[in-house]
Amino acid sequence: MRLLSTTLAAFSSLAALPAQEAVVDLRPVAPDRRVGFDSIDPEQCREWLTYLASDELRGRATGTPGYEAAARFIAAKFREFGLQPVGDDESYFQDVPFYEAGPTSESHLAIETKDGKELFQLVPGKGLGGSISSDSEKSLEIVYIEVDGETDLKRFGDLRDKAVVVRDNSNRTGRRSLARQLRRMQLGMTLVVDDGLAASVRKTVTSGSSRNRAQSARFRRPNRYYITDEVAQKIVAASERDEAPIRVTAKIKIERNRVFGANVVGFLEGSDPKLKHEIVGIGSHLDHIGARGDVINNGADDDGSGTTGVLAVAQAFTKNAKRPRRSILFMCFSGEEKGLIGSRHYVEHPIFPNENMVVELQMDMIGRNEEHINRRSGEVVEDAAANANTVHLVGSKKLSEAVHEVCLGINDAHIGLEFEYDEEDVFSRSDHANFARKDIPIAFFFTGFHRDYHQPGDTVDKINFDKLTRVAKLVYSIGFEIADADERPKRDRTWKELPRGRR
Repeated sequence: MRLLSTTLAAFSSLAALPAQEAVVDLRPVAPDRRVGFDSIDPEQCREWLTYLASDELRGRATGTPGYEAAARFIAAKFREFGLQPVGDDESYFQDVPFYEAGPTSESHLAIETKDGKELFQLVPGKGLGGSISSDSEKSLEIVYIEVDGETDLKRFGDLRDKAVVVRDNSNRTGRRSLARQLRRMQLGMTLVVDDGLAASVRKTVTSGSSRNRAQSARFRRPNRYYITDEVAQKIVAASERDEAPIRVTAKIKIERNRVFGANVVGFLEGSDPKLKHEIVGIGSHLDHIGARGDVINNGADDDGSGTTGVLAVAQAFTKNAKRPRRSILFMCFSGEEKGLIGSRHYVEHPIFPNENMVVELQMDMIGRNEEHINRRSGEVVEDAAANANTVHLVGSKKLSEAVHEVCLGINDAHIGLEFEYDEEDVFSRSDHANFARKDIPIAFFFTGFHRDYHQPGDTVDKINFDKLTRVAKLVYSIGFEIADADERPKRDRTWKELPRGRR
């Protein structure tokens, strides 16, 4: 049975859709939810996202000044909307323990002859950079290799316990192949020639109970160094001049400093004294992957779009005269790109008991039309224009059939998007998964991958703001419906009761 009110609003901006995509038979708007519904505006969303995805924030990587500026922007909006600060010390921030790890000023790599004579040193920040976050003291033989996307590293012989200097001439697909090969090999050290990444020497890491298997494995990886082209040429010249393998001796000592990596949270108290202790969660992740030297990954869609959706939905609830009976918790998480860390921290240190959260609705990448690209040839397999009206509904049936039915009913009656269900394999790749593992029903809204995923081309000018706002109206309406219902959605099974293949 669908938990669908007959009083929800019809989608009010159908005129923005191309004629062939017009949706018919949508129900009329009801007064008690109309003001909030109609307040979700494409131009307002454009204004917010233009800031969140600006060069000024340099890709919002967790632990960077850009992330902190984005978090303070969201907190200011929550305050402006009138949401309650329920974070640490009556703020809008829930602290998550992140540290910036990097080498001390005495750290260096020494390039030496075979018999130990030092030729020159590489100092972090001056021709040497990378993901340097663990102490290291070892001396290894250097092997220089040049590769492209078709190169099998096995042809270079046994590289185990060697310091391998890699010049990668691959395209994007080839670089991924090389990265996979390097991860599988037991190299003593990797030095990749990349002028942009050689400028960065610090890495944001976390510690404590927030660690899950995915990000824990990521942080256990050994130091990966990047060197400039100039340094690589000096290494090659030294090797040719000495006519013998040269060596590198690492003397790396790491220091850690606490950095800002808080979740941003805002609370709207429900109107029913008996039900307001129950919570509807609405979330996104605020962080992105940051910059590589001067190349900024702005993350307009991933997940500036979802965070903009959270702002739009939060404002909608506060503009509406009627409040739902249950409370709403708005959450913008840190560290998603580092392994779902912020949401993991939240469910392990919940502001309100996990058992009180009746559903978590997650928006991640809701602003583009999906396109399928052949990774090898670059050929477009499915054009974005074919997905102008589609959105993936992920995970909504895993724990609660009732949540799934609400999503279907609200969409059919008032929004008219076309749900697709062929992306269930991305279930574990966004923050809702941590809530599901705590037996909280979820629904994940995702408009699909595109050629600019995790690329500098993920910019505001490519965002479909009409689509973004339709998804936000959908989430607002679903959230209101569940928050105002007589009963919370029935949970049909726990996470552990799911077959392993469905987790």
